[in-house]
Amino acid sequence: MDDKDGIIADFQAITGIDNAGEALMHLSNFNWDLLAAVQHVTPKHTQHLPSEGRSTELSAPAVTVADDFMNMIASTSTHRLITIEIEQNGRIIAILTLSDSSTIDDLKTLLYGKSNIPCCLQKFSGWPNNQHPSNKDTLSKLNLPDRFKLNLNTGDEDLNQELNGRANLRMFTLNITMEATTSSDYQVYKLSFSSDQTVGQVKEVVANLTKLPISNQQWLGWPHFVTPTTTLEESHINYPVHDFKLKPSNSILKHTRRRYNTRLNQSVVDMETSDSPMPSSSTSSSSTSSSSSEEDPFEDAAESLSGIDDDDDDVDTMFMDTELPTRIRPLIAEDTEDELAGVIQFIDEFQNRYGDMRPQFFLGTLDQAIKIACFKPAKDKRLLAVYLHHDRSVLSNVFCTQLLCFESVVQYLNTNFLVWGWDMTHPSNRNRILQSAALSLGAMAEMTLRAIDINRLPALVLFTRNRSNTEILSVINGDCNISELLSSLINAQEMFAMQQQVEIKEEGERNMREMIKVEQDEAYQQSLAIDRAKEETRRVQEMEEKAIRSQIESQERQVAAEKEAIRQRIVASLPAEPEPGDQVAKIRFRLPLGKFLERRFMASDNLQVLFDYLYINGFSQEEFKVISSWPRRDLTTLGVTQTMKELNLYPQETLTLEER
Repeated sequence: MDDKDGIIADFQAITGIDNAGEALMHLSNFNWDLLAAVQHVTPKHTQHLPSEGRSTELSAPAVTVADDFMNMIASTSTHRLITIEIEQNGRIIAILTLSDSSTIDDLKTLLYGKSNIPCCLQKFSGWPNNQHPSNKDTLSKLNLPDRFKLNLNTGDEDLNQELNGRANLRMFTLNITMEATTSSDYQVYKLSFSSDQTVGQVKEVVANLTKLPISNQQWLGWPHFVTPTTTLEESHINYPVHDFKLKPSNSILKHTRRRYNTRLNQSVVDMETSDSPMPSSSTSSSSTSSSSSEEDPFEDAAESLSGIDDDDDDVDTMFMDTELPTRIRPLIAEDTEDELAGVIQFIDEFQNRYGDMRPQFFLGTLDQAIKIACFKPAKDKRLLAVYLHHDRSVLSNVFCTQLLCFESVVQYLNTNFLVWGWDMTHPSNRNRILQSAALSLGAMAEMTLRAIDINRLPALVLFTRNRSNTEILSVINGDCNISELLSSLINAQEMFAMQQQVEIKEEGERNMREMIKVEQDEAYQQSLAIDRAKEETRRVQEMEEKAIRSQIESQERQVAAEKEAIRQRIVASLPAEPEPGDQVAKIRFRLPLGKFLERRFMASDNLQVLFDYLYINGFSQEEFKVISSWPRRDLTTLGVTQTMKELNLYPQETLTLEER
């Protein structure tokens, strides 16, 4: 073990600090002075080194060190010490001294202790020799000087954003009133949560506080659309204080079971003597209960009637009489392939359970049912009644046998509604209908269906379409009686009829406007035909003119190509411009627009070289005359074999270009 490791081990043995990183930070803060680091960390009355006995005087003012241990301190590490100045935004924020055996991680840890800047945000620049070390590299590996400076970049924007986000969190105070039970009185809990806490986390805290499992918590006060992952900020509860009521769901189960037993007492006897399958309000096998608990552990009501201790002997006896899982088949099996297959199975099983006196359920998907009921001309529209069943609700059997299949209800539904049914007993089927509702009816409809409490199922949800929006007209829960059900259906139909009359009138006005528009369109089409004939004549004429222009342009391009070919050939053969000197003629050309060209030629160059130079600059002999000033003469009329010297253009001359 080297000296550094030995010092760390001794420091940990003395102070009881097990974290090596923390021990390293303390030692680095005191330049590996073991005694100073120990005195800083350990309370004075508890400082004892391994080699000395425990003092019986707890009030000893200082640390006493054994002689043999002093020798060990004196022989502390011989590693070189490096001083690093940390600069941020133009000022020194820390001066750190470390052993060259320390790593970059040690440097960041030490700086964290000085400045509270998290290690993950520390980015250094300015390393000697333009190095870019990793966090695990030691300082000795980098060949650093004894003292140097580093620039610190903390990514202030990200850090400030994170700190500001936390600073902006709001604190909610939740007053939770716990209902009295047989073993306790009312209790009120006043709890504080930050706005980023979720509903699930709140319920978990309450479960730990009250010893009431989340699955047995029934809450009053949460908005119907919240889920376990909804934050308090998103839940739209009152700020800064919101009141809740909480009670165990077991008490609800007992009350509901007694009511269910009373209402089914006679019907159960009749059903057991019949040849048809036993209708049950609950499929309470252990596997069903398990599925219920997995469906949503944060449901604000009990979802299963099994697996809960109940000391009421009458209640247990009632459920022993009515729960016959071997004789009940679900309305829709858990492994149903698709929505249409589920609807077919639902209709067949519903008829098997409750007989022929039943609503005429629509044979098709929910999306098809919406289109048949709502996407028709106004006079042909009907209300869509979506029936949602749940076998684990104690209300299901009574609602189906005594209300939904009541003759007057069946006749009214079949006459005025398009009825579509689904079984939400299994979680997979529940998720399927929620997804289908979200796609076909919209997010609000999906949230409404999701928020219906299992203890209030089954339910009839009445939908209509008002102009371009699908709306929920009414939700009829399963805990109603026959008169309430019929009244709700009649009221919904009357509201729909009033809306339908308005739509019929608006649709008639639209049809009249469409008819006028069609007549106007016909007149417009006739006028358009005449305009098209004129346009066709003009188009033919333009095509002919275009063909002529194209031919001319083609000829011009051909001439231009020939000129360019000649120019390229001349450029290739033109002698290079000579340097100033003897036997060199300097010729200046005055152009038509007052500009000038200038070039040197050899005195022995003939006149053709001069003409070639002008040609490649855009001045051909066919278009321009080349006039000498004295004597005045047109050089383009002279022989091209004469030299500059023979034409008296040497040593210099100014020539004028004139257009022909």
